[in-house]
Amino acid sequence: MIWNIFYPDEFTIDDVYENAAFVYMIQFTNTNEYYFGVKQVYKALKDVSKLTHETRESNWFEYLSSSKSVKERIQAGEPFRKTILWMFPTLQQASNLETALISIFGTHPLNINQAIMTKQRLKKDNGYQFSVLQRIMGDLS
Repeated sequence: MIWNIFYPDEFTIDDVYENAAFVYMIQFTNTNEYYFGVKQVYKALKDVSKLTHETRESNWFEYLSSSKSVKERIQAGEPFRKTILWMFPTLQQASNLETALISIFGTHPLNINQAIMTKQRLKKDNGYQFSVLQRIMGDLS
């Protein structure tokens, strides 16, 4: 299953390679239930500025989820759509957005995230991450 891009005016699928990680949403189209996650583009690379010719690509293209229940539903044939919400040059930024989305939408009856699994520093960036969060929240609400 191919990745959809939530903001095609901002990104194309080729832009993935210029970033360290992205935040995604898997939505089960028959129930509208959804799951947020984060995926690294390269193995063990947390910041795209440290990309070298020896850096290896992750399995991001065919990746489904770290969630056992999400993978089971997909493997059982339940129809779904996977969408990249936003791409970031650092894993830290992507993880911050994932955490914020799960914190805000996690108790919604259609959200199937079961936990928030992160502990990290907050990167100050003159409101960039906050504006991305506001935009996505507005468009998902």
